[in-house]
Formats: sequence, C-alpha cells, structure tokens
Amino acid sequence: MAVSEKIKELLSNKNRINMLSTSNKEGKTDVAIFGSAPLTDNQTVSFVLKSSSRSLTYLKENPYASCLILLPEEDGKGFKIKGCRLYLKADFIELSRNLVFLNERTEGDNVIWKKSFNIERDRQEEERKTFKDCYLVRFNIIETRPIVDMGQGI
Repeated sequence: MAVSEKIKELLSNKNRINMLSTSNKEGKTDVAIFGSAPLTDNQTVSFVLKSSSRSLTYLKENPYASCLILLPEEDGKGFKIKGCRLYLKADFIELSRNLVFLNERTEGDNVIWKKSFNIERDRQEEERKTFKDCYLVRFNIIETRPIVDMGQGI
C-alpha cells in the first residue's frame, strides 16, 4: 500500500522512536527499539538487523510484524505524542556486506533501496568486519493506523 504524506513525514523525522514487534511460528513475541526505519519507497521500510537478534530469528519463521512509530512532542504528555502504527510483512531478508548501504540504513538516510548491494571483492577485510553479521530486512507496509484511532485517519 502506498503511504500518506503524514506517514512519510513521520518516517522522515530524525527524532522518532521505532518499536518493532515480531513473533515466531509458535507465537512467542519480541519487541525491539530501532533508531532508524527509513521509508525506502512509497510502500516499504527497511531495517538492518544483526544475525544474533531475536527479531531476525522470528522474522525468518514468521514474516509479519508491526512497528510503532513514536514522535514525542516537546513538553508532550499523555496522548500528545505523535506517531502511527505500521503493519508489515517482510519480503526480503539478505546478509549484506555493502558498508555504504548499511551505514545509510543505520543513519536513517532516505536512500532508494537497491537489491544490488553486495560489496566489491577488493574492499579491505577490516571494513567488512564492521557489519559482518548484518542483514537487510525490507518490509511491505500492509496497513497504517494512528496510535490511538479516534477516526482522524493517517
């Protein structure tokens, strides 16, 4: 689904908090906080996950996830926090060793996603060690909703 301008605005804000919820095939759940979930086109977001993360393990068993995007307002209390809920399905999980691409993902830059991200063979081994166990996970956005649904739409 193509996302609204409001969702694009939330996902481009550098101060947001992203809480990714996953569950495995047995229904065990996990929640993890990420500093970056860039919108990679009008209907996908991507995360970089370490191979040791529970989120990655669960996504390999069950591709469905949800993400709570929170944007605290200055002096905001209670329901004055902005944000949205994203309902997701992972459609691409791959070990990535492209350092530039992974750096862009972890920094949250809005860079168009490309599948051709495997590193050239002549990169120095030291550079490869930095992100040696990182996976790129791309999600299709299935549905978006406000944090508290009071009919305001997103």
